[in-house]
Amino acid sequence: SFLIFFKTNSKTANTNDNSTEASIDDNDTSTNSSNKETRFENLTLTNEDVGVPVLYYHSVLPDSEVTTPNEVTISPEKLKQELQIVKDLGYTTLTLSELNDYLDNNMPIPEKSIIITFDDGYTDNYVHAFPILKELDMNATIFMIASQVNSGYYMSADQLKEMSDYGIDIGSHTDNHVYLDTLSYDKQLKEMKDSKEKLEAILGKEVISIAYPYGNYNENTKKAATAAGYTLAFTTNRGLDKRTSNKVELNRIYVSSNYSLEVFKERILDTK
Repeated sequence: SFLIFFKTNSKTANTNDNSTEASIDDNDTSTNSSNKETRFENLTLTNEDVGVPVLYYHSVLPDSEVTTPNEVTISPEKLKQELQIVKDLGYTTLTLSELNDYLDNNMPIPEKSIIITFDDGYTDNYVHAFPILKELDMNATIFMIASQVNSGYYMSADQLKEMSDYGIDIGSHTDNHVYLDTLSYDKQLKEMKDSKEKLEAILGKEVISIAYPYGNYNENTKKAATAAGYTLAFTTNRGLDKRTSNKVELNRIYVSSNYSLEVFKERILDTK
């Protein structure tokens, strides 16, 4: 296990204050067949159950802005080096809709496919990670703590909407970043439903994914994720995601900022 450095902010924004909710466009995805054909052009596709690695990061800050060095805060320079390694290894970054189509709808994907994710939704993801993703032409997912939208330390609604409109997936990290396995089923369901509704109101599109805070979950958590309307739910268990995987108990690969570039590469290639 590892320590999540989570900074709380007493001024949390209630994103349900909007007098009008944005309409949800269930068809507004970047993964329709024509876009896929363009994105995957000249790539070797497979329909085999090869397994997809899902990396997860947290904060992205220059070393000069980090008061206490920690393993969940990576510098933009190192993040770019690591994502360049991903590209050099020949991986294509998938959207979560593309992953879902592969897992559930028998759709082929590039032979070497990967998912990049960031937990919590810190403002530094917008400031430092987003430009790198655009420069390298890579997809990614931000799992956002919904109650923290507009709180300052975390992304604003406008920043989330800009990233989403660009093609970055926004998923839920619950409403209040709680230890789900300590809550009753009903309270877990509320955490998941409230966050989904708040994010959908901001984005104007369906939110299909959630990452369990701290990686903590139980059987009620998985049931609540499905009942709340999520298609994909991610743990912090290390492994690849295959068609035989439970879609509300998906694996990811943790990336510590302390890893050397060689260890980072091995984490991707050696995970089974």
